[in-house]
Amino acid sequence: MAENLSEITIAIVVTTATANTPLNISAIHQVDTAELSHHLTTTLLSIPEVPPLLTHIIPSMANDTDKLEDHLLVPYLEPYVDVDFTVGELKKTSLESSASSVVSAAGVSSGGLEYGDDISFLANAVENEIQVPKIVAAGKGMALYMPPVFRKVIELSGKERPNILYIGTASFDKEENFNKHSKKFLSKGCSVPSYEEMRRLVVEWSDVLVCSGGNTLFALLRWKETGLDLLIKEAATNGTVLCGGSAGAGCWFTSMHSDSLRPDNVKHSDVVKNEMDDEDLTDWDYVKISGLGIIPTPGNIMAVPHFDRIGSNDISRSEHAAEMVACNSDVPAAIGIDNNAALVVEGDKAMVVSGDGEATVHIVSKDEDTNEISTTPLNRTDEPIPIEELMDIANPATAEHLDALEDHVETNFAVAEDLLPRVRANSIASSAADGHVAGDDCDDGEEQPTIKIVAAGRMKALQLPPVFEKVIELSGKDQPRIAYIGTASFDRTDKFNICTKAFRSLECEIIRLDVSEPETVPSMEEMRRLVVDWADVLLCSGGNTLHALLRWKETGLDLLLKEAAEKGKVMCGGSAGAGCWFNSIHSDSLRPDNMKNSEYVQNELDDNELTDWDYVKISGLGILPAMAVPHFDATGTNDVARSSHAEQVLVDEQDGMPAIGIDENAAFVVEGDRAMVVSGDGEATCHVVVADGKTGETVTASLTPANAPMLLEDMVAMHGINNIECEK
Repeated sequence: MAENLSEITIAIVVTTATANTPLNISAIHQVDTAELSHHLTTTLLSIPEVPPLLTHIIPSMANDTDKLEDHLLVPYLEPYVDVDFTVGELKKTSLESSASSVVSAAGVSSGGLEYGDDISFLANAVENEIQVPKIVAAGKGMALYMPPVFRKVIELSGKERPNILYIGTASFDKEENFNKHSKKFLSKGCSVPSYEEMRRLVVEWSDVLVCSGGNTLFALLRWKETGLDLLIKEAATNGTVLCGGSAGAGCWFTSMHSDSLRPDNVKHSDVVKNEMDDEDLTDWDYVKISGLGIIPTPGNIMAVPHFDRIGSNDISRSEHAAEMVACNSDVPAAIGIDNNAALVVEGDKAMVVSGDGEATVHIVSKDEDTNEISTTPLNRTDEPIPIEELMDIANPATAEHLDALEDHVETNFAVAEDLLPRVRANSIASSAADGHVAGDDCDDGEEQPTIKIVAAGRMKALQLPPVFEKVIELSGKDQPRIAYIGTASFDRTDKFNICTKAFRSLECEIIRLDVSEPETVPSMEEMRRLVVDWADVLLCSGGNTLHALLRWKETGLDLLLKEAAEKGKVMCGGSAGAGCWFNSIHSDSLRPDNMKNSEYVQNELDDNELTDWDYVKISGLGILPAMAVPHFDATGTNDVARSSHAEQVLVDEQDGMPAIGIDENAAFVVEGDRAMVVSGDGEATCHVVVADGKTGETVTASLTPANAPMLLEDMVAMHGINNIECEK
């Protein structure tokens, strides 16, 4: 992005009423539309006439002699608190209408995958088809100019030097507010347009609309009176970035938590503050008012800017908003935006941007069964996720086993213990047959099993080039087809974004298989076509391993994964997505916040509750005969090191099974009956841990990353651990 922004063009639209001027839309249309028609191919005639909302004269906000009358604005505004300012849904490309073109473009049909009318697996493939709206809603006006938020505005515009249109209605078009907003975009001067140019500026010229903070109700009334609300909607439909803080943030939502009736929320606020005593200045209430309804939220979601602040009435924004959600059946939830944070909307997806690294956005929601109100802070992410998913952040997953997950620790999930012995037997037979290659001595038509596994210490390790490149190499294709299985992370899109980022940068075809919730599980035949026939790589997320294994067992996906492994598909993942391939896993599945609604749990439980948990050893699918210990070089939130606890497990079990510890930035790679270590950062590695049955002690040997795989027995022997029985 260009650092020198002096070439950005910026303009303002002035909409505030002058002294003694009735707010009458019909007069504006009759006079101004004719003049516009001389200069533009489109005119204001396309805008429906809006009946006048105000039959009185708003007290002057232009003449100094009338400054003392500013406080009269509040009683005039009060009758309009319930006015509906929504402008209707934007016309945007839907998933359904885009499905056929996306499937064709992605070449999915050529791979033999046909899902009929169900395109749920393809939702991620059409995300770029949805272009509108683009919104940056900041908690306060000046948060827009904190570097992370400001950069996002420029990025969304798609230009290094976008045209900026400033709409200062909420701040009564005060020059000092314009100067504050424009200085980041423009270092000197600006062109002030005439009113006749409003449509051309808003709809055709601008790349970014910047709306000031201030009196939201006043701004929305003026926009409705002048027809600017419909022009803003049209601009949003064209992909113009809509941004602002405070009033300029809340106006895009269906409804907004507002201080518009605050006595000093007027143009000449300093004069009003000087004339009124403290009791009068603090005697006011927040109100819920309608917004433009441009952001596609599920239901009437109320925006709450300044969420982390207390008003001059000494009432917390967050607490009052929670009361509104509790008491108003028409407000199912609210989105609270801290002063120094912004909610960024792209189409039907959204993300949080923090201006200072700490401020964030919160979801205020009501439990339908208990009517209890909860506030959940959102994690900052690098990519947007569906708004509906954001709003669902506090709700737990529905799987019944989550109510008593500890009851399933002893469940046997092994379905593929015979796979590696068969691979080894085939390898030995091939080596013994002089001049033959693997499979020559087998009956015609018998497909010989093989194994390709990349088990990383954590999800993000799969984005490290050495690890990511090894997955690509094993697939045998430059752009392998990826089936993403996010069950362990409860099919959350933010985890999908993390796991698939490197593959998406390579433009690989990726299809999600969501089985965490019963209603998203496809038929067995559909899963088979995806997992066994179509995919080159099966990518499993990190998260709650025990939940994933239970869901796979319930749906039959575990058997399909075994079948895919036999066919030589690359089985990969980090953390839970690494350990699931082993005979057993050292797991944090009972960690209280290792759930779908982890942010909610973290906010509701105290430190003692969050840290009071133990690791458990659980069964895996059984392909590799060892206990996997991902995050080997990390310490859990229970303040217990993974490595030391895993050693104690081996001592207690004394079953002769070794452990493979995988550092967070490393990967354990298996190809056939051979293994190797890949370091993602040049330092992280893997470790072999065995228990001495005689002494009761453990021995740990760090493995050296290598360029070629070797037999596991040879790898272990090179590090001084002898007589290790890797398979009972």
